[in-house]
Amino acid sequence: MPKSKSSLTKMKPPKSRSGEAAFRLDGMNAVVTGGLGRIGAAISRSLAAAGARVAVVDKSSKGWPALARELGHGAVFESADISVADAVPDIVASLDRRLGGISIWVNCAYPRTADWGVAPERDSPKSWRRNVEMQMVATCIAADHAAQRMAKRGGGSIINTASIYGVVGPDFSVYDGTGMTTPAAYSAIKGGIIGHTRYLASYYGRQGVRVNVICPGGVAAGQPKRFVTQYARRTALGRMAKAEELGPPTVFLASAASSYVTGAVLMVDGGWTAI
Repeated sequence: MPKSKSSLTKMKPPKSRSGEAAFRLDGMNAVVTGGLGRIGAAISRSLAAAGARVAVVDKSSKGWPALARELGHGAVFESADISVADAVPDIVASLDRRLGGISIWVNCAYPRTADWGVAPERDSPKSWRRNVEMQMVATCIAADHAAQRMAKRGGGSIINTASIYGVVGPDFSVYDGTGMTTPAAYSAIKGGIIGHTRYLASYYGRQGVRVNVICPGGVAAGQPKRFVTQYARRTALGRMAKAEELGPPTVFLASAASSYVTGAVLMVDGGWTAI
Protein backbone atom coordinates (compact mmCIF):
# COMPACT_ATOMS: atom_id res chain seq x y z
CA MET A 1 0.00 0.00 0.00
CA PRO A 2 1.16 3.65 -0.40
CA LYS A 3 4.21 4.44 1.68
CA SER A 4 4.62 7.30 4.11
CA LYS A 5 5.90 10.65 2.92
CA SER A 6 9.18 10.19 4.75
CA SER A 7 9.87 6.88 3.05
CA LEU A 8 9.10 8.34 -0.37
CA THR A 9 12.02 10.75 -0.16
CA LYS A 10 14.42 7.80 0.11
CA MET A 11 13.30 6.20 -3.13
CA LYS A 12 15.74 6.18 -6.03
CA PRO A 13 14.92 5.94 -9.73
CA PRO A 14 15.69 2.60 -11.40
CA LYS A 15 19.04 2.19 -13.11
CA SER A 16 18.71 3.36 -16.69
CA ARG A 17 19.78 1.46 -19.78
CA SER A 18 20.33 2.98 -23.19
CA GLY A 19 19.95 1.90 -26.77
CA GLU A 20 18.63 -1.55 -27.59
CA ALA A 21 19.43 -2.79 -24.07
CA ALA A 22 16.62 -0.64 -22.71
CA PHE A 23 14.10 -2.76 -24.59
CA ARG A 24 15.43 -6.13 -23.39
CA LEU A 25 13.39 -8.25 -20.98
CA ASP A 26 16.01 -10.83 -20.09
CA GLY A 27 15.42 -12.50 -16.74
CA MET A 28 11.82 -11.26 -16.52
CA ASN A 29 8.69 -13.39 -16.16
CA ALA A 30 5.74 -12.21 -18.25
CA VAL A 31 2.13 -13.38 -18.06
CA VAL A 32 -0.22 -12.89 -21.02
CA THR A 33 -3.90 -13.62 -20.47
CA GLY A 34 -5.73 -14.74 -23.59
CA GLY A 35 -2.27 -15.60 -24.82
CA LEU A 36 -3.46 -18.05 -27.48
CA GLY A 37 -5.71 -15.52 -29.16
CA ARG A 38 -4.73 -13.59 -32.27
CA ILE A 39 -3.44 -10.54 -30.38
CA GLY A 40 -2.31 -12.40 -27.26
CA ALA A 41 -0.13 -14.79 -29.24
CA ALA A 42 1.45 -11.92 -31.16
CA ILE A 43 2.25 -10.11 -27.91
CA SER A 44 3.64 -13.32 -26.39
CA ARG A 45 5.99 -13.73 -29.35
CA SER A 46 7.30 -10.19 -29.01
CA LEU A 47 7.87 -10.51 -25.27
CA ALA A 48 9.75 -13.78 -25.76
CA ALA A 49 11.83 -12.29 -28.59
CA ALA A 50 12.87 -9.54 -26.17
CA GLY A 51 14.11 -12.16 -23.71
CA ALA A 52 11.19 -12.67 -21.33
CA ARG A 53 10.01 -16.03 -20.08
CA VAL A 54 6.34 -16.09 -21.04
CA ALA A 55 3.45 -17.76 -19.24
CA VAL A 56 0.41 -18.02 -21.50
CA VAL A 57 -2.99 -18.15 -19.80
CA ASP A 58 -6.00 -19.43 -21.71
CA LYS A 59 -9.04 -21.66 -21.25
CA SER A 60 -8.04 -24.19 -23.90
CA SER A 61 -4.57 -25.45 -24.74
CA LYS A 62 -5.42 -25.73 -28.44
CA GLY A 63 -2.56 -24.16 -30.37
CA TRP A 64 -0.20 -24.17 -27.38
CA PRO A 65 2.36 -26.74 -28.62
CA ALA A 66 3.04 -24.72 -31.79
CA LEU A 67 3.26 -21.42 -29.92
CA ALA A 68 5.47 -22.96 -27.21
CA ARG A 69 8.05 -23.89 -29.83
CA GLU A 70 8.16 -20.27 -30.98
CA LEU A 71 8.41 -18.79 -27.49
CA GLY A 72 11.21 -20.90 -26.03
CA HIS A 73 12.84 -19.37 -22.91
CA GLY A 74 11.07 -21.93 -20.70
CA ALA A 75 7.60 -20.74 -21.73
CA VAL A 76 4.73 -22.31 -19.79
CA PHE A 77 0.99 -22.69 -20.22
CA GLU A 78 -1.62 -22.17 -17.52
CA SER A 79 -5.10 -23.52 -18.23
CA ALA A 80 -7.43 -21.09 -16.48
CA ASP A 81 -10.65 -19.19 -17.09
CA ILE A 82 -9.57 -15.63 -16.46
CA SER A 83 -13.13 -14.41 -17.10
CA VAL A 84 -14.40 -15.75 -13.74
CA ALA A 85 -13.72 -12.74 -11.52
CA ASP A 86 -13.94 -14.68 -8.24
CA ALA A 87 -11.24 -17.10 -9.41
CA VAL A 88 -8.79 -14.43 -10.58
CA PRO A 89 -6.94 -13.80 -7.27
CA ASP A 90 -6.09 -17.50 -6.98
CA ILE A 91 -4.98 -17.62 -10.64
CA VAL A 92 -2.61 -14.70 -10.09
CA ALA A 93 -1.25 -16.25 -6.89
CA SER A 94 -0.71 -19.61 -8.61
CA LEU A 95 1.19 -18.04 -11.48
CA ASP A 96 3.28 -15.92 -9.13
CA ARG A 97 4.37 -19.04 -7.25
CA ARG A 98 4.92 -21.06 -10.41
CA LEU A 99 7.14 -18.41 -12.00
CA GLY A 100 8.92 -17.35 -8.84
CA GLY A 101 7.59 -13.83 -9.24
CA ILE A 102 5.76 -11.96 -11.98
CA SER A 103 7.64 -9.07 -13.62
CA ILE A 104 5.16 -8.25 -16.40
CA TRP A 105 1.42 -8.83 -16.58
CA VAL A 106 -0.46 -8.28 -19.86
CA ASN A 107 -4.27 -8.41 -19.83
CA CYS A 108 -5.28 -9.51 -23.31
CA ALA A 109 -8.16 -11.92 -22.74
CA TYR A 110 -11.37 -11.13 -24.63
CA PRO A 111 -14.18 -13.40 -23.39
CA ARG A 112 -17.75 -12.60 -24.46
CA THR A 113 -21.26 -14.00 -24.45
CA ALA A 114 -22.90 -15.76 -27.39
CA ASP A 115 -25.07 -12.72 -28.12
CA TRP A 116 -22.07 -10.34 -28.20
CA GLY A 117 -22.17 -7.85 -31.04
CA VAL A 118 -25.90 -7.20 -31.27
CA ALA A 119 -27.32 -3.72 -31.82
CA PRO A 120 -28.36 -1.74 -28.71
CA GLU A 121 -32.04 -2.30 -29.54
CA ARG A 122 -31.54 -6.05 -29.04
CA ASP A 123 -29.24 -5.85 -26.03
CA SER A 124 -30.28 -7.01 -22.57
CA PRO A 125 -29.32 -6.14 -18.98
CA LYS A 126 -28.30 -9.76 -18.45
CA SER A 127 -25.85 -9.63 -21.34
CA TRP A 128 -24.49 -6.27 -20.16
CA ARG A 129 -23.85 -7.57 -16.64
CA ARG A 130 -22.18 -10.77 -17.81
CA ASN A 131 -19.88 -9.08 -20.31
CA VAL A 132 -18.91 -6.33 -17.89
CA GLU A 133 -17.98 -8.96 -15.31
CA MET A 134 -16.02 -11.13 -17.77
CA GLN A 135 -14.25 -8.37 -19.66
CA MET A 136 -13.85 -5.48 -17.23
CA VAL A 137 -14.22 -6.72 -13.65
CA ALA A 138 -11.98 -9.75 -14.19
CA THR A 139 -9.37 -7.65 -16.01
CA CYS A 140 -9.30 -5.02 -13.29
CA ILE A 141 -9.02 -7.59 -10.50
CA ALA A 142 -6.20 -9.38 -12.33
CA ALA A 143 -4.29 -6.12 -12.73
CA ASP A 144 -4.81 -5.20 -9.07
CA HIS A 145 -3.66 -8.55 -7.71
CA ALA A 146 -0.66 -8.61 -10.02
CA ALA A 147 0.22 -5.09 -8.84
CA GLN A 148 -0.04 -6.13 -5.19
CA ARG A 149 2.50 -8.90 -5.69
CA MET A 150 4.81 -6.71 -7.78
CA ALA A 151 4.71 -3.99 -5.12
CA LYS A 152 5.97 -6.43 -2.49
CA ARG A 153 9.00 -7.12 -4.70
CA GLY A 154 9.71 -3.49 -5.52
CA GLY A 155 8.18 -3.11 -8.95
CA GLY A 156 6.85 -4.45 -12.21
CA SER A 157 4.89 -3.49 -15.29
CA ILE A 158 1.23 -4.09 -16.08
CA ILE A 159 -0.16 -3.52 -19.56
CA ASN A 160 -3.91 -3.59 -20.14
CA THR A 161 -5.55 -3.86 -23.55
CA ALA A 162 -8.42 -1.48 -24.25
CA SER A 163 -9.56 0.02 -27.57
CA ILE A 164 -10.03 3.20 -29.54
CA TYR A 165 -13.69 2.88 -28.54
CA GLY A 166 -12.72 3.39 -24.92
CA VAL A 167 -11.42 6.83 -25.91
CA VAL A 168 -13.71 8.04 -28.70
CA GLY A 169 -17.18 7.14 -29.87
CA PRO A 170 -17.60 4.60 -32.66
CA ASP A 171 -17.79 5.73 -36.27
CA PHE A 172 -20.76 3.64 -37.35
CA SER A 173 -20.27 4.49 -41.02
CA VAL A 174 -17.53 1.84 -41.23
CA TYR A 175 -20.21 -0.81 -40.56
CA ASP A 176 -22.59 0.34 -43.32
CA GLY A 177 -23.74 -2.56 -45.49
CA THR A 178 -21.74 -5.15 -43.55
CA GLY A 179 -24.27 -6.50 -41.07
CA MET A 180 -21.71 -5.72 -38.38
CA THR A 181 -21.74 -3.28 -35.48
CA THR A 182 -20.00 -2.73 -32.15
CA PRO A 183 -21.93 -3.35 -28.91
CA ALA A 184 -22.57 -0.52 -26.48
CA ALA A 185 -21.06 -2.49 -23.61
CA TYR A 186 -17.72 -2.62 -25.45
CA SER A 187 -17.21 1.14 -25.16
CA ALA A 188 -18.21 1.16 -21.49
CA ILE A 189 -15.92 -1.79 -20.70
CA LYS A 190 -12.88 -0.40 -22.49
CA GLY A 191 -13.41 3.06 -20.99
CA GLY A 192 -13.63 1.47 -17.56
CA ILE A 193 -10.36 -0.41 -18.07
CA ILE A 194 -8.65 2.84 -19.04
CA GLY A 195 -9.95 4.55 -15.91
CA HIS A 196 -8.83 1.70 -13.69
CA THR A 197 -5.40 1.70 -15.33
CA ARG A 198 -4.92 5.30 -14.21
CA TYR A 199 -6.16 4.47 -10.73
CA LEU A 200 -3.64 1.64 -10.31
CA ALA A 201 -0.84 3.77 -11.77
CA SER A 202 -1.50 6.38 -9.12
CA TYR A 203 -1.98 3.92 -6.27
CA TYR A 204 1.07 1.74 -6.88
CA GLY A 205 3.43 4.15 -8.59
CA ARG A 206 5.51 4.92 -5.50
CA GLN A 207 6.07 1.21 -5.02
CA GLY A 208 7.70 0.87 -8.41
CA VAL A 209 4.73 -0.61 -10.26
CA ARG A 210 3.93 0.95 -13.62
CA VAL A 211 0.48 0.46 -15.16
CA ASN A 212 -0.31 1.47 -18.72
CA VAL A 213 -2.90 0.66 -21.37
CA ILE A 214 -2.69 0.04 -25.10
CA CYS A 215 -5.63 1.08 -27.27
CA PRO A 216 -5.55 -0.79 -30.58
CA GLY A 217 -7.53 0.17 -33.60
CA GLY A 218 -9.20 -2.51 -35.70
CA VAL A 219 -7.08 -5.62 -36.22
CA ALA A 220 -7.40 -7.53 -39.50
CA ALA A 221 -9.07 -10.86 -38.81
CA GLY A 222 -10.85 -11.90 -41.99
CA GLN A 223 -13.57 -9.27 -41.79
CA PRO A 224 -15.83 -8.66 -44.82
CA LYS A 225 -14.08 -6.80 -47.65
CA ARG A 226 -16.56 -3.93 -47.49
CA PHE A 227 -15.79 -3.37 -43.81
CA VAL A 228 -12.03 -3.51 -44.37
CA THR A 229 -12.28 -0.95 -47.17
CA GLN A 230 -14.47 1.42 -45.17
CA TYR A 231 -12.33 1.06 -42.08
CA ALA A 232 -9.11 1.70 -44.00
CA ARG A 233 -10.60 4.85 -45.51
CA ARG A 234 -11.16 6.17 -41.98
CA THR A 235 -7.53 5.85 -40.79
CA ALA A 236 -4.49 8.03 -41.44
CA LEU A 237 -2.41 5.01 -42.50
CA GLY A 238 -5.14 3.73 -44.79
CA ARG A 239 -5.36 0.17 -43.43
CA MET A 240 -6.25 -2.03 -40.49
CA ALA A 241 -3.63 -3.19 -38.01
CA LYS A 242 -1.82 -6.51 -38.14
CA ALA A 243 -1.87 -8.39 -34.83
CA GLU A 244 1.93 -8.49 -34.71
CA GLU A 245 2.05 -4.68 -34.69
CA LEU A 246 0.76 -4.71 -31.11
CA GLY A 247 3.73 -6.70 -29.82
CA PRO A 248 6.53 -4.09 -29.99
CA PRO A 249 4.48 -1.36 -28.24
CA THR A 250 3.80 -3.86 -25.46
CA VAL A 251 7.51 -4.62 -25.17
CA PHE A 252 8.17 -0.89 -24.88
CA LEU A 253 5.74 -0.54 -21.97
CA ALA A 254 7.11 -3.67 -20.30
CA SER A 255 10.74 -2.62 -20.57
CA ALA A 256 13.11 -0.09 -19.03
CA ALA A 257 12.67 1.97 -22.19
CA SER A 258 9.43 3.23 -20.62
CA SER A 259 10.75 3.54 -17.05
CA TYR A 260 9.18 7.00 -16.64
CA VAL A 261 5.86 6.08 -18.27
CA THR A 262 2.87 5.13 -16.15
CA GLY A 263 -0.85 5.81 -16.37
CA ALA A 264 -0.41 6.34 -20.10
CA VAL A 265 -2.90 5.53 -22.84
CA LEU A 266 -0.90 4.43 -25.88
CA MET A 267 -2.89 4.65 -29.10
CA VAL A 268 -1.90 1.98 -31.61
CA ASP A 269 -4.58 2.85 -34.10
CA GLY A 270 -3.07 3.90 -37.43
CA GLY A 271 -4.10 7.46 -36.70
CA TRP A 272 -7.81 6.73 -36.17
CA THR A 273 -8.05 9.07 -33.15
CA ALA A 274 -5.83 11.70 -34.77
CA ILE A 275 -8.27 12.64 -37.54
